[in-house]
Amino acid sequence: MDTQIPAAAQRSDSPTPYARRLLVAATAAALILNFIPGAEIAFYPLRLFATFVHEGGHALATILTGGSVESIALARDGSGVTLSRGGFLPLIYSAGYLGTAAIGALALLMSRRRGAGRRGSFIIAASVLVVTVLWVHPWTSLFGFIVGLGIGSFLLLAARFLNEPSAQFLTSFLAVQLCLNALFDVRDLLFMTTRTSMDNDAVFMAQAYGLWPWFWAATWAIAAMVILGATLRVYWRKT
Repeated sequence: MDTQIPAAAQRSDSPTPYARRLLVAATAAALILNFIPGAEIAFYPLRLFATFVHEGGHALATILTGGSVESIALARDGSGVTLSRGGFLPLIYSAGYLGTAAIGALALLMSRRRGAGRRGSFIIAASVLVVTVLWVHPWTSLFGFIVGLGIGSFLLLAARFLNEPSAQFLTSFLAVQLCLNALFDVRDLLFMTTRTSMDNDAVFMAQAYGLWPWFWAATWAIAAMVILGATLRVYWRKT
């Protein structure tokens, strides 16, 4: 005979119709902002947040492979740089773009869980603040230090004062922004490696390990799409 499973006994990480609607709403909001005049003002802190995650990816890869991080700096134009010693360079060079995609994917999966909005905001806030305190030194990057404290403090306040649906939307929105930025950034990297001679992670990879900068940029672009495609499949599936 058929057995009905009580709602309380269902897996806590299974997606609900609300979670799916939330993802659609967060994605729509992120895309619509691109077409609103003056939206670049709203996107500016989001751009800085994505750069923060990008540089944090380099730093994390350095630490995990036995290296040491000297500092992280953010510039007002949204660019950033991580100074480090040692570690496994292929992973470190790759961890900026792929790290952004992976962290966005993890945040997206986290936002899928019931009651994860405030918890997600707190985890992201704590991560930003830890990176800021450890590696963004005010004497070398005062702007980056202020940005890190500002983003971390804002997300802590969101975790404390937003109701759960609003906090869950914020977590989903930030996850979508990271995922979109990962794709847009590797697209821009492909352009830079084929049309300009600007220094970037793909150029450094080619100088150290051969082949062409566009090859590494294309490899990272494909890997980012695979990460995000697999994440969406997991997010959307029924259990």
